This record gives sequence, C-alpha cells and structure tokens, in this order.
Amino acid sequence: MSYCFNPNCPKPNDFLNANLLICRNCGTELLLQNRYRGIQLLGKGGFCKIIELDDNGKRKVGKILFNNYYKAIELFQREAEILKLLEHPGIPKVEPDGYFTFSVKNQKEPCHCLLMEKVDGLNLKDWQSDRQNQPITQAQAIDWLKQLVKILDYLHKNRYFHRDIKPENIILKPDGQLVLIDFNAVREVTDTYLAKVGVSRDITQIGSKGYIPLEQVSRRAVPQSDFYALGCTFIHLLTGIHPIDIDDEPKTGKLNWRQYAPHISLPLAELIDWLIAPLPEQRPQNTQVILQHLVEIESLITNQNSIPIRESLKSVNKFFGEQILTLVQVHLLKVRIAVAAILGLSGLWLFSPMLADSFNRNGYKYYMNEELEKARLYFSLAVQLNPQFWEAHFNLGATCEKQGNLKCARAQYQIAIQEQDKDTAAAAINNLGRLEIFDREYNRAILLFLQGINQTKETAIKSDLYKNIGWANFQQKRYIEAAKYLQTAIKLAPDKASPYCLMALVFQSQNNLKAAIPHWKKCQTNGSKKDSPLINPEEKMWKIMALKHLQTVSLQQER
Repeated sequence: MSYCFNPNCPKPNDFLNANLLICRNCGTELLLQNRYRGIQLLGKGGFCKIIELDDNGKRKVGKILFNNYYKAIELFQREAEILKLLEHPGIPKVEPDGYFTFSVKNQKEPCHCLLMEKVDGLNLKDWQSDRQNQPITQAQAIDWLKQLVKILDYLHKNRYFHRDIKPENIILKPDGQLVLIDFNAVREVTDTYLAKVGVSRDITQIGSKGYIPLEQVSRRAVPQSDFYALGCTFIHLLTGIHPIDIDDEPKTGKLNWRQYAPHISLPLAELIDWLIAPLPEQRPQNTQVILQHLVEIESLITNQNSIPIRESLKSVNKFFGEQILTLVQVHLLKVRIAVAAILGLSGLWLFSPMLADSFNRNGYKYYMNEELEKARLYFSLAVQLNPQFWEAHFNLGATCEKQGNLKCARAQYQIAIQEQDKDTAAAAINNLGRLEIFDREYNRAILLFLQGINQTKETAIKSDLYKNIGWANFQQKRYIEAAKYLQTAIKLAPDKASPYCLMALVFQSQNNLKAAIPHWKKCQTNGSKKDSPLINPEEKMWKIMALKHLQTVSLQQER
C-alpha cells in the first residue's frame, strides 16, 4: 500500500486535502511508499501541494500533483527528470527514486509525487514581508545577484532555463546562501525547442505577472528571458514594491523604478535595466557577461568611496543630459576626449559597456524624435566606449544616412555587418545595398541582398531584401525580374508599403495603369505613418507619387 489510515480518520482524498497531514483525532499519519511520513503542509498552488515528509529522521519535501491533465503531468515529469540530472548546491537535489505515483481510495487516477531535499530557510517573498518590505542593501543585492547568476550559469550551460524566477521561488538559507526552487517551468534548449520558438507553436505559456518578459508571453521564451525575470526580482527586492505596481514610460515601457531605490549606485542600476531590456537581444547574452560586470561593480565600490563614484557618474549624466544642446556645436572628437577624461579619472572606464548601452538607448530616443544631431552624438559615444557594439554602429549608420552623410553611413554599416547575430548583420547588409543602388552599382547591390537573404531567417528583413532586389532590377528596366522579387516581398510581408510602391511603378512603366492603381493604394495606406523616422527617404518619395497618381485617377473618373 502507498499509504495507511486509521478507519476513523478522514477518507484518503479528504486527508490529502487537509491543512495538516496528521490526523489528530486518531494519531495516524500519512505514509507514502511505506517510508515517507507526512509532517505538515508547506504550501499549495496550481495543481500541486507541497508537504514536509520524514524519511527515517531526514526531512524531505514532497510535491504532490492532484490533477491528471496531460500537460500538468508532462511538466511535472519533466521537472523530476531534469532535477535528477542536476548537481548544484543552489538547486534542490532529487534522488533517482524521487519520483513515483501512488493510488488514493475512491480516485481512479493515481497521484504523482516528486520528492526532493528539504531546504531550510524562507523564500525571499516571505523574508521581505517579515521585514515590512524594506529594500535590501546594495551589498546584499550584489551578493545575491552573483549567487543567482552562478546558478543560472550552471543551468544554462546544461542547456536548461528556468522560466519562472521570482522572490517566492528563491530560498534564503540560514547561512546566507540562496537556492532556486520550483522547476516546474524548466525547459531544455534543444534544436526542436528553438524551431518551435521560431513559429510560436506547441509551447506552454508559463511565468508570473510582473516578472515575465514579452517574448515569454508570446510563447517565445529563450535563456535571456531568465535575465528579465531576474532583473524584475531585484527591482522588487531593491524597492520593496512589486514590479506590476511600478509605473513605466509610455513610449518605451521601461520601468521607472530607480526613484524608489536612491541608495543604489548608477552602475548597478544600469546593469539591472540592461537585464530588463524589452527584447532578448538587447539584454546580456550570457551569464558570464553579467558576472564580469558584477565583479567590476563590486571592485569599484570596494576600492573607492561610493559618494565620489556616484558623483562622477552623475557628472557623466549631467555632461550628456539636457545640456547636450550646448555640445552639439562642438566637434565630436573634443566631446570624446572629454568623456575619456571623465571616465579615466573616475575609474568609470570599467563600466564603458554599460554606459555605451545607455548612450545607445538615449541615441535611439533622439533618433525616434528626429533630433538627428543629438542621436548621432550619443551613438558616436556608444561606439567609442564599446567598439564592438554592432547595434550602435548600425544606428549611427542609419542616423548618418538620414543626415545625408552617406560616407559615414557606409562605414558604419560595414562595421555592423561583423555582428554575430545574423539578423542584425543582414539588416546592415540590406542598408549597405541600398547605398549601392543610390550609387547606381546595381549588380553589386543585388549580390549584397542575396548574401543577406542567405544569412537571415527573419521574415521582415527577408522581405526588405527581396524588395530591394526588385528595386535594383527596376532601375535597370528589368521589369519581369523586378516583379518576381517584389511579389515574393509582398508575400512575406503584406503589410509593408514599399513593395507595393515599386510594383505600381513596374506596372506604370509597362503602361498597365489598371494593375498599378490597387498597388498605389496599398503603397499609400500600408506601413508606418508619414512622419515616422523609420521610413526610408525613397519610401517617402514613393508615397508622394502614390498620392499624386491616385489624385489624377480620381480627377479623371470625375470627368
């Protein structure tokens, strides 16, 4: 038998649903596998209940599943199998026989049990609640961040990621060590999984509100999704406020949490903001990068007085804050020298990658507001601080192009092509090819576009590349070839405007005005707004042409 009861005790299924596992009226207790004696209920949630068990004097935790929904069982069994394989002091250990099922009287389906080591301590949600939600100190934050990132480092290197990091899933042991628990959502990073992510298919959405990134909501979680949840967890711990109760910026969605944590230095705040960047590719790409920054932050705080550091960082912010209007008149080289001096004298050169990321984000903000001189200044500073910051090189190239400085744009796109992320490199190839079309180097442009198509799997980028091949062919009056590539571009991204604009031009050049009209309409209505900085100059011109052609057609119909 899997359990035993005094006949006077409640029925097994009632007993298992009770708050206490000991029947006080009859002195009988829950006994699983004729070995594990129930002590008390530790918690419950979802389909599971967590109980404390005694195994011949050794305390263990049993996680019992009371739901036979196939997906719940699948997740439960996956958690068991993965925990059996993992060996780390920051992860609960499960023995080879730690998973079993047991029958309950008057219940057709068996119950599932996962047995793991009992970790003494409080989860961080309860720990913080006991302290009236007082924020943790900066030193505590750095220590805990390092511990958790090392646990994630082990997990990610074994090709797993957690998918549900939050304060209640982290236990603080009496010796100050942290343990990551609740691996119900854990997932292995396999080629099959990545293929599913690519089409958002057959992946269960798991995560907790306030800690779950957008890609995970869309069932596209990746290892960097753990970094987002980790960042939000520390925002909660550093402010004492749940992330869902913190306002965000309407345009960027960035949490305005720093005002509630004035005791945190800028480098640590920048690192946490880096962790919670909106897109996975904007976050640190692996745990080693985070650990490196934590070591640098800790070293700087240890070796220098925190007030001068904070003031030095403030001086950098002030130097590049609203007073930027006075700097845009200064030659960029002079500004760079001034920045290098500030960073060198204060020791802040250690944080150049984080500051570069901050400058890049500021530059993007100005770019979107079409304040191009300011945007160029910030992007230039970002690439000086981090020469391998390919995204900033790409953004600087786009800014230079909009300013009409095609030499600068070409140089920056050529650097951005070195990016290991194939989609970013393909986007740079696409923009570089456009410049070749402007120089009437059509065949060279087509070769670049074909290179980009072979490199990226991103549909939107592929559509642009096919569209631009169509454009290069159109410029050479190869209308049949142009139409073929433009049709592919439209099929890949039917909501874009440019392919329709060019297709309309193809029909117009062939004197097929009837076929051109619906494409002119799509050219005018599709895509971004007219004033959007994301629209390329050629698309703006095509939209104006579309409007004129449609007005001419309308006048002819009125006559």
